[in-house]
Amino acid sequence: MIIKTICLPEAKKVEVVSKELAQPDEGQVLVKTFQSSICGTDKNLYSGILPPGNTFPITLLGHEGGGVVMEAGKKVRKYKVGDRVMSCKNNGTFADYFIAQEENLHLIPAEMDMDLGCLGEPLACIMYSIFNSGVQLGDTVAVMGLGFAGQIMAQGAKRKGALTVVGIDPLAGKRVLANNLGADYVFDPKDPDAEQALRNITGDRGVDVVFEAAGTEDSMNMATRILKKNGILVLYSWVMEPIRLGISRWHDDAIDIRTTCVMHLNTPFERFAWFDRLLSPYWKGLIQIRPLLTATVSLPDIAKGFELACQPDAIKILINPRD
Repeated sequence: MIIKTICLPEAKKVEVVSKELAQPDEGQVLVKTFQSSICGTDKNLYSGILPPGNTFPITLLGHEGGGVVMEAGKKVRKYKVGDRVMSCKNNGTFADYFIAQEENLHLIPAEMDMDLGCLGEPLACIMYSIFNSGVQLGDTVAVMGLGFAGQIMAQGAKRKGALTVVGIDPLAGKRVLANNLGADYVFDPKDPDAEQALRNITGDRGVDVVFEAAGTEDSMNMATRILKKNGILVLYSWVMEPIRLGISRWHDDAIDIRTTCVMHLNTPFERFAWFDRLLSPYWKGLIQIRPLLTATVSLPDIAKGFELACQPDAIKILINPRD
């Protein structure tokens, strides 16, 4: 069958192309895309920030998204035609149809709306970080970076019992949104008084837990400085370029460093064991997601979607595969 998909021939150039899609083999599933979305990793690829060993052109792009099973190979056991599924790997979801290995999908919970279910992979990743952050009742928690992940982390920390949640981001619009969604304080990291204000809030002790969700050198170093002794630094961002870190405090003050990416667990079976639990806070209404959805564009207009996603105030751009 002929599908519409995208190609990145070079940095900051997106082309919508037609491509022949082979029939799924015995262990694969054909999915009709309902919705996909642009991740921070996608923005880095679009901007020319590539992981080691990757080069342009990039012809398989899109790992967030989901849709309805149209065909399943004869050895597929988990899914049948008509099932609603989310993508859990780079399946090329920026397309009107995509093919995935059985283990690279997950059922969308029956209680979850389809549009939010198609965001299941990033939502589960963020909730895994929250669950494994060590946030305890009464803690003071800071979130570095108030994009899609950071906004959810701020809400999740509150739900886990943090007494005080501080959002830190250079963009006023994102700080206002975090305030509206429950953050107690928000600061601009470029404000020279921000760190002193944090010391005042914590009685000069430092915060108990910091989520690092900005992925910059400045953010990583500020996160290290504002932690208390024996505090927890929760690493979430994928930093794709070398940076310089002042890490003497990691040793001297016994900082607890936690890397929290569910997608990097050893096997897909571990992911299967986690995902339903990670998604339940969303369909139970404990976390607000819809205020974080900036815009929806069609697949033919995906170049505009990437331009929007790279605007400073954008949070999450959705891609509708239909015209």
